[in-house]
Amino acid sequence: MHFLMFNQTIRVRMLLKFLSVFAHTMVLPYTVIYFSGKVGLSLTTTLILIIAIISMAGYAIGGKATDRIGRKKVIIISEVVTAIGFMSISYFNSLDQFQVIPIFIAFSLIYFSESAANPAYGALIIDVSTDDNRKLIYTYFMWISYIAFAVGSLVGAYFFELHATALFLLVGIAALISASCTYIFIVETFIVSIINKKSESSDTRPINISNLFSSRLFLLLCIGTMLISTFVEQFPNYLSIRLVSRYENEEFKVTGYEMIGYLNLENTVIIAFGVVVLMKIMNRVSEKKSLLMGLFMLGAGYIYISYVIHPILLMVGMLFVAIGELLYLPTHQSIVAKSIPEESRGTHVSILGLMSVIGGMIASLFIWGMQFIPENGITFIFIVLGILILFIYTGVHKLMQFDR
Repeated sequence: MHFLMFNQTIRVRMLLKFLSVFAHTMVLPYTVIYFSGKVGLSLTTTLILIIAIISMAGYAIGGKATDRIGRKKVIIISEVVTAIGFMSISYFNSLDQFQVIPIFIAFSLIYFSESAANPAYGALIIDVSTDDNRKLIYTYFMWISYIAFAVGSLVGAYFFELHATALFLLVGIAALISASCTYIFIVETFIVSIINKKSESSDTRPINISNLFSSRLFLLLCIGTMLISTFVEQFPNYLSIRLVSRYENEEFKVTGYEMIGYLNLENTVIIAFGVVVLMKIMNRVSEKKSLLMGLFMLGAGYIYISYVIHPILLMVGMLFVAIGELLYLPTHQSIVAKSIPEESRGTHVSILGLMSVIGGMIASLFIWGMQFIPENGITFIFIVLGILILFIYTGVHKLMQFDR
């Protein structure tokens, strides 16, 4: 199956995904460094934690709204608010004096609205896909996302430090374009579900947290998602700050910012070529093998990057990370899609999003902790996290086989 054979909604979402990821990664991977340079590490950590709490609220509200008013409305409203937020940051950043409070408020709006939209994005793709083509669709999305991420972050590596104001404005414009295309080209997929709900008997039980976590499988997926996010979010947080700060004292011909861009570019090149191979062997490799081997490679890569500093060694670590993501990510997303009920997809996806945000909050604590914990100590913590992730997803696979 190639791109043109997918549903129109999927094709449009893929194109908009590229635009959104490209635009966002021109600025977002560097905002933690941006804030830490302006207000210090301790206050930066506090602000990140506050934004994470706001993001959790966005996931909770967005998940419920997705299952009540539909996917399309939630996406459009969220993207318009995101556009306003980035344009506001562009304005305040253009002033002579750094405006902490209004810029922080704007970032809070952005993260709230994007978190609210994520359950709608996830539910939309599940609605228009099937068990047969879902893993392939997620593989395409991964491929598109990583190409956009590498190109965007490389642009940011060269222009963010001196042209952040212009980049923030461009991201806001991209969000408006995405909202307009969603309104014009994407058809609401939740209409049938709404009609069906109206025809159901009045004694339908409402969804609550206890019902959601009554499934051992979903509970393990929540914990696993949180721990994976703790790993993945280290690169734009602790690991990026580590590179920038360490490279100031090292005699390398590249800056820390440029090294981050090169690592992201390497990640994308590997995934861009690796996806072609993955599509050919997708049906030959067992779900368990691709999941666990991918998670092992992912963890080993981040552990290695947290320990070494030489550019070549860092690129070896990123090789492990890229292969790990290539193997585990589509399988993980497919497992999630098969594990959540149709009538509450938005709510379940939002809960997993909340777990991801919590993982990001834990990752941000490493920024504060790096002032007190030596690098070897943080590397040891990463090793423990990697072992826990493998243990949890071994349990996930066993439960999946049991449910079958």
